[in-house]
Amino acid sequence: MAGRYSGIVKSWNGSKGYGFLSSQQINGDIMFLRSHLPTDAKEVRGKFLEGKTVNFDLTTGPDGRAQGANIQITAAEGDFVAGEVKTYSERHGYGFIISSSLKGEVRFNRTDLDALNPGVNLKGELVICKVFLMPDGKLRAEKIMFQSSKIANRLKAGSFGKGFGKGFGKGYGNNDYGMDGKGFGKGGFGKGGFGDGGQDEGQGAQGVVISYVSGKGYGFLKCGKSPSDVYFKSPDVYQPGMIVGFTLKINQDGKPSAINLQPGISSGQTYTGTVKTFLENKGYGFISIPGQPSDVYFNKDLAPAALQNSSLQGKSVRFTVQVTADGKARAEQGAQFY
Repeated sequence: MAGRYSGIVKSWNGSKGYGFLSSQQINGDIMFLRSHLPTDAKEVRGKFLEGKTVNFDLTTGPDGRAQGANIQITAAEGDFVAGEVKTYSERHGYGFIISSSLKGEVRFNRTDLDALNPGVNLKGELVICKVFLMPDGKLRAEKIMFQSSKIANRLKAGSFGKGFGKGFGKGYGNNDYGMDGKGFGKGGFGKGGFGDGGQDEGQGAQGVVISYVSGKGYGFLKCGKSPSDVYFKSPDVYQPGMIVGFTLKINQDGKPSAINLQPGISSGQTYTGTVKTFLENKGYGFISIPGQPSDVYFNKDLAPAALQNSSLQGKSVRFTVQVTADGKARAEQGAQFY
């Protein structure tokens, strides 16, 4: 029983070192172990890993049940990426991170981290970070955090609370889900690409309703393009868990709000769209669907082998969607390009 599959991380227990995947290609959940993860993601927590799209091999465990192996975590819009510090110069104040989810090295500055112990050697340390593309085509890291409190306690100056706790709490607490105003934006990875503009006014987005006060006609939703909950006002009743598409607006106080709400892209539904952007050297792109404000991420492996090394931009595609916990839509296996 072997082959390459695509699925979603359903759960991950970092303290016990195992989790479960779900895939529409396989009946039932698939167990996987820490040893099946990439070496640069061995210490990640559940809040990082759960909901991630992964590619994996299907093997048989000692008990005869199916297990996922050789797991590759895909990089998608607004996601944190797991990586390993390749080099770091305390003297010059910068270094580089490599990640199994990305091609190329990602530069970071000392100022992207909380204070470190003097003389600390970061080489080989495991981190999670957000990545964006600079105008010169080079990758740059932001919001870097160590994968575990054990690593943070060893390297950070001062208390644990100022190290991993502060960074990880801001990254994943309060429905932040790792997004800030400079995530993946215009250019090719998001509403166009790696770059700035992750929370630009007028940007199309999709999210999940987390609350709605029917008596007052307003609510909040969770969206991967915003670092905080997004306010919306509507006379229509919205139930928690509903997926909605909308236009992201930034108010004068800097807080995000959603306008022009409409039913969003739903998991398991089939759509027809057009490849809006495709980064051949990165191996992914985005599909636009008529009438929908948010684009759909896809990996080049979804395209036939004959098309994978050519520009897919402008091609029509029919595909089925998988939506993550914060509303981001991704095309699944079986897409038809024409």
